[in-house]
Amino acid sequence: MKLKSAMFIALLLLLPLMAQAQSAREYIDQGITKATSGNLQGALSDFNKAIEKDPKSAEAYYSRAVTKASLGDQKGALSDFDRSIELNDKSAYAYNNRGNLRDDLGDKEGAIEDYDRAIEIDPKFAMSYNNRGTAKREVGDIEGALSDYNKAIELDPTFAMPYNNIGNYKNSQGDYKGAIADFNEAIKLNPKFTIAYFNRANAKDDLGDYKGAISDYDKAIALNPRYFDAYNNRGNVKSKQKDYQGAISDYDKAVELNPKFALGYYNIGLSYYNLDKYTDAISSYDKAIELNPRFAQAYDSRGRSKGLIKDYQGALSDFTMAIDLDPQNAKAYYGSGFSKILLDKTESGCADVKKAKEMGYAEAESILKQYCN
Repeated sequence: MKLKSAMFIALLLLLPLMAQAQSAREYIDQGITKATSGNLQGALSDFNKAIEKDPKSAEAYYSRAVTKASLGDQKGALSDFDRSIELNDKSAYAYNNRGNLRDDLGDKEGAIEDYDRAIEIDPKFAMSYNNRGTAKREVGDIEGALSDYNKAIELDPTFAMPYNNIGNYKNSQGDYKGAIADFNEAIKLNPKFTIAYFNRANAKDDLGDYKGAISDYDKAIALNPRYFDAYNNRGNVKSKQKDYQGAISDYDKAVELNPKFALGYYNIGLSYYNLDKYTDAISSYDKAIELNPRFAQAYDSRGRSKGLIKDYQGALSDFTMAIDLDPQNAKAYYGSGFSKILLDKTESGCADVKKAKEMGYAEAESILKQYCN
């Protein structure tokens, strides 16, 4: 997972104060107090009033932008950041946070430009180096990303986020031990760094340290009980340990927290499949497909479960859909071919099984020998 140091509300307290009309100043201060206590709607109302009192208050627009971003109004937030920067183009925080928003909106190059400007204004702004590093990584500039992360650490050795981000990169390259070392440092600097525990758990899982992975997922969940990804991934580890019932319990919690989490329902289906509960598996795959109609692997897996309850026509329909969505899915060709053979469509079925073999699916060989002489 990527991590940027957004921390929008906290940054409200760091923005250099500018001279304001007194009444506008009071509304801004009230809004900041409300925002930091979680009353975002109340804060928004105060910032609106501040702007009414002083339409040229860059700080009021900045503060309202931060609040709108936190409320999910990205378009409104971007407009307010633009206006704040028009009124005061010397605020590194305004450029940094507009960069965060642009990054979230998919405008990576625009985000990098904003981080560049923030760093130009404040060359010791470690946060912007970290954020620019993340944006550079997203556009494929790995060398630039690592350079920025390391610069952020040089400027602020107590800054946990760049260690986490370097760890993520190492993990993506298969350097799991190196990644864990970086996650360890991030957690040492910030023992409540939830995402670092989650990321370290992922690396431990990749190394086969399932006990350590579960311990870290446990910690991430303790810090954030609504962390559905952590429940899902802990379920994956339990599944690898063949604790399928325990895995289902975690997946159930993940989809309870995020009812639109198609992958969670898919994983429930896999666990039921491994418990030989094929009808229950099909029901879970149904839900995953309902949420994501282009979920090729869910069609493939549902087809396998249907085949095991002898619904060969239903299985064939699912394998056909899986192939349409992912023509490189050798398992789906195998499933399609075997289903056709069982439906007495031997010639067409053998062609599909042969295709699966050509794509490297080893199990196809035995079917070819048995049915396709």
